[in-house]
Amino acid sequence: MSDRVNINTRPTYAYRLCGWHTHSDIPLTNVPTSGRGAERTNILIKTASGNFPMGKTVDGSDGSHFQHSTERSLIRIKNVADFEVSKGKKILVWPSSKATKKDIELFLFGPVWATLCHQRGILPLHASAIATRRGIAAFAGNSGAGKSTIGAFMGTLGYELVTDDILPVSCGQNSEPGAWPYLRRLKLQGDAIMQFALTPAEPVSDALDEGKYFVLPKFAADDKWSRLERLYLLDIEPTVSRVSIDRMTGFDAVRILIDHTYHSHFVVGSGRLADHLMICARLASTIPIYRLRRSPTVGSSEDLGRLIHSHLNEAT
Repeated sequence: MSDRVNINTRPTYAYRLCGWHTHSDIPLTNVPTSGRGAERTNILIKTASGNFPMGKTVDGSDGSHFQHSTERSLIRIKNVADFEVSKGKKILVWPSSKATKKDIELFLFGPVWATLCHQRGILPLHASAIATRRGIAAFAGNSGAGKSTIGAFMGTLGYELVTDDILPVSCGQNSEPGAWPYLRRLKLQGDAIMQFALTPAEPVSDALDEGKYFVLPKFAADDKWSRLERLYLLDIEPTVSRVSIDRMTGFDAVRILIDHTYHSHFVVGSGRLADHLMICARLASTIPIYRLRRSPTVGSSEDLGRLIHSHLNEAT
C-alpha cells in the first residue's frame, strides 16, 4: 500500500515531522518546514466541514471521548476540537469556536499524533529522549517524574534533544528499533527555565498546563532516524532512601513499555492488544531497560543527570 496521500487541493503549509512529509492547512508551531511537492505527501491535516461522525456523547470527567477501530479513530476534546484520524495518513479537525490554536495544537501533537503512530504500526512511547554517541536514550515516567527536567539538564552537558513527550519508535534495517525526532522543544515550569538558563518561547496554553512554557533546548538532534539504544524508567518511591539504577528484564521490562505507551486508549479500543504486547516484548528483548528509583526528596535533576551521564558512559 502506498504511503502517499492523494489530495485535490494542496494545503498552504508543508512540514517534515517524524520523517513524514506532512501537509496542513493549519500552521503548526515550531515544526520543521519541507519544500517537497504535494506528490510526496505522507500525512494530510485538514480543517473539516460538516458534522463530526461521532455524534452525541455524554461528557466524562474531563470531557474527552474516544472511538477507535482498526483504520479510523474519532477523538473529541470538549471545548477544543473534534479529530478524525484515518489509516495513519489523514487527520481531519473540527475546531471548537471556544478554542485557541494553541490548545488545538496541544491535542493534535499529543493523543491525535500518537493515534496516527499507532495506526501506522509505530510505538509512541510517553518519553523524552536525547541523542548519545551510541544512539537514543529515552526517559519514561509518570507525570512529575522529571522527564522534561532531565532532558533540559542533559542539554547543559551537550546532549541533543530528540523529543520531550512522544518518542515514535519504529524499526529500521535489520529490524533495529529507532526513532525520528519529534517536537524538539521542552515543556517546563518557570523555575526550571531559570535553573537551566533557558529562554521561554511561549506559554503552553492559556487554559491548560498553566504555568508551563515551551522552551527551545540548548541543542536539538538532527532530523534523521537514529537507533534506540536504551530506556530509563524514572520512578519516584517514598520508601527508598537512595538513588539506584537497575536493569529490568522479562515481563518487568515489557510492562514498563506497556505502561508508558502514549494514548493506550487506542490499543484497547482498536482490538490490537495482542499486537501491542508483541511489539513491546520484541523491543524489551532488543534494548536494555533500566529503572532509576529515588525518593521525592533525594536526587536533584542535576544529580540525576550526572548519574545518568556516568551510566551512559559505562561499558555495556
